[in-house]
This record gives sequence, structure tokens and C-alpha cells, in this order.
Amino acid sequence: MNEENKKTCNGYEAMYTFLNDEDFKEHLKVCEECAKEHARMQRVSELIQEAKPYIKEKQKRRTILKSAAAFFVVAFATLSIPLCMTGINVYDDLVAQNSLTAQEMGFPVDEYGFLYVE
Repeated sequence: MNEENKKTCNGYEAMYTFLNDEDFKEHLKVCEECAKEHARMQRVSELIQEAKPYIKEKQKRRTILKSAAAFFVVAFATLSIPLCMTGINVYDDLVAQNSLTAQEMGFPVDEYGFLYVE
């Protein structure tokens, strides 16, 4: 880099940010360091563009997976809560001995309350 260019160059980022496209291209022709940095940035940009479809596909799969997980959580909760409540009622009936006896259910029973078998 020559002395005159050192005085006018404020670094790649500053030149890229503050110069218009034409002036920036002219600066790259005379500034070796900025030209090297610009080549590196172009390579990074190419790599990002190359990876973009893979990243989008990964995000799409992640969205589908999240949706499926949410569906299964909702389905499990919808189906399991009523079953749990039924189980609680059965347990409460057994503990409180609120269940119907065989005689109340209409089965033939002997004098002790056991099922009567002929």
C-alpha cells in the first residue's frame, strides 16, 4: 500500500459502509488490503448462499417436528385426563366403599352377600 492510499483508506469496513458502489470499486483497484478483505468477504457470502437451502430445510423440519410434538401433547392430555379422572373416581369409590354390592347389581347372593351359584 502506498503512502497516499494509507492516508485515504480507513479500513475495509469504513470504506464499504461509507462509499458508494462506484467509489468503493475504484478504491478496491488501488488498495491491496481492502481488495484481499473484499475477496474474503465474497467467499463468506458464497458459503452463506450455498448453505442457505440446507438451513431453510433444517428450519422447516424443526417446525414440523415442533408441530407434531405439540399435537401429541394435546392428544395425550385430551385422552389421558378423562382416564385419570375415571381412575380417581374408581379409587375413591373403592376407598370409601361406595361401590355397588353384588345384590344391588342384581346378582343372586346367599345370606352372607357372596354370589350364589347353583
